[in-house]
Amino acid sequence: MATIHRPAQRAPTRNTQPRQPPERQKDADERKLREERLLDAATTLLVRWGYRKTTIDDVAHEAGVGKGTIYLHWKDKNDLFRAAIWREQHRFSEDIKQRIAADPEGGFLHRVTTHSMLAALSNPLMAAMIKGKSDIFDGFLGPSTRDVLNQLLGSADAYIVQLQQAGLIRRDLPLPAITFLLTALKIGVIHAPDLLSQEHIPSMEHLTEALSDLIRRWLEPEQLPNQSDVGKQSFTELLEKMKEPK
Repeated sequence: MATIHRPAQRAPTRNTQPRQPPERQKDADERKLREERLLDAATTLLVRWGYRKTTIDDVAHEAGVGKGTIYLHWKDKNDLFRAAIWREQHRFSEDIKQRIAADPEGGFLHRVTTHSMLAALSNPLMAAMIKGKSDIFDGFLGPSTRDVLNQLLGSADAYIVQLQQAGLIRRDLPLPAITFLLTALKIGVIHAPDLLSQEHIPSMEHLTEALSDLIRRWLEPEQLPNQSDVGKQSFTELLEKMKEPK
């Protein structure tokens, strides 16, 4: 009689990934929470006093921790504030993306303008940059406000070209004029309240919507093509270019 060979039974696969001990996971969670609290404090003081006037002691006091705690996370003051600025840029970028994704017309430039302005104004650090408080970065070993804005303008050129190619904005205006005027309009909306009496100042939300309407009438064709998704993709690419800290 022929011998029947049964296939060898394989031992059940075990998860060889080491599990993190509960106490170590707890330590990691607490470290992350402490880090976020320190970044919150650094951002608050950066907007309030600026980089040069803010010390490590100030940040520690604002966060309610000892000075030495900060050095468990970052090697020096510049490293701490670089992390704080990067976090706010990331938050700003994610906020805009969520606003645009939720808007069926979010890819059109006039809607991008609305969402970008409202996202910036809801972020204290981004709002300070837009309002021209460039002195808050004095002494910081990183890109200046002007450098950041120039970098964004350079990236915006490629974005505007993509919109022109998709037929989402006019093609008869020179590119430098478009990017310059768009920037001037946005900054003007932010700064004008400082020059006018309170009774002449509408809400920032109304101003932003008015700016959006102005861009719709000035820069976009009367009949917009059904290409909002193309605009969303182009703007997402622009955001990716400003994501990584330089």
